Amino acid sequence: MNLSQLYYFRKLAQLQHYTKAAKELYITQPSLSDSISCLEQELGISLFQKEGRNVKLTKYGREFYEYVNSALNQLDKGIAVAKSKSGKLGGVIDIGCIPTILGDYMPKVTQDYKEKNPKMVFNVYQGHTLRLLEELKTGKYDIVFCSKTEDPELEFIPVLSQRLILVVRNDHPLAAKETVELSELQNYPLTTYRESIPIGKIVRAVLRANGVEASFSYDDEISIGGVVTATNQTAIAADTPYLSQFAWIKKITISDIPPDTRLIYLVYSKKNYMTKATEDFVEFLIQNERQLPD
Repeated sequence: MNLSQLYYFRKLAQLQHYTKAAKELYITQPSLSDSISCLEQELGISLFQKEGRNVKLTKYGREFYEYVNSALNQLDKGIAVAKSKSGKLGGVIDIGCIPTILGDYMPKVTQDYKEKNPKMVFNVYQGHTLRLLEELKTGKYDIVFCSKTEDPELEFIPVLSQRLILVVRNDHPLAAKETVELSELQNYPLTTYRESIPIGKIVRAVLRANGVEASFSYDDEISIGGVVTATNQTAIAADTPYLSQFAWIKKITISDIPPDTRLIYLVYSKKNYMTKATEDFVEFLIQNERQLPD
């Protein structure tokens, strides 16, 4: 038994799929299969059983995983602590984030941190909130940036606000205004996000509290901007870089929607192990990179 076998075992236990685990380990699938077989032979137990195209841990595998995961976590942390003492803290952090912060917030915070720790490597992946949170819990990501949901397993820390604004075409009757109130929108067809996504729930709750209803629903600012440009509807959307591609729209402040209504959160799992590198990055973000209204 060697360390490589234990790392291979942990990765396969987390992903429950030989091909995916081999890809993330940068080895071939036969090499991974041989390593697990040798480990099972040495231990005298079966660690995995097939489940369709996937595998899952056996009863003995689940018990063994708890010990292996704990031991490797302590080893990884010890190595990171030793490197930090010598000023050589590095590592890899896998980050999941919603697309709307890929063009501004994420490049800034990762670059700011790399100036402090140039050996750090960031792998940044995009996705929508609900999927990101599910994959965070499986261990695919170390942290994610997304909307908030109710989940006691996860810790949500607000780091960024995105103002909710009114978007209209330049020739719309409201385009002459710089500020509006929600009550002014009652006589116009209104578009916003669909209610099944977190930001949609937030916007719809605000609208209902003010006696306003949106008749059309979309997933993102690109869709909303396109609809506004093509149909001359009004829309409520987060003011993100996605809207900058539409030359014929006007952004208008909505005076009775507070600037902190739409927040982006840094999220981590309370159950998953967090490396020293990730701990340091999270602390750096909290101390230096929060962009919230006063």
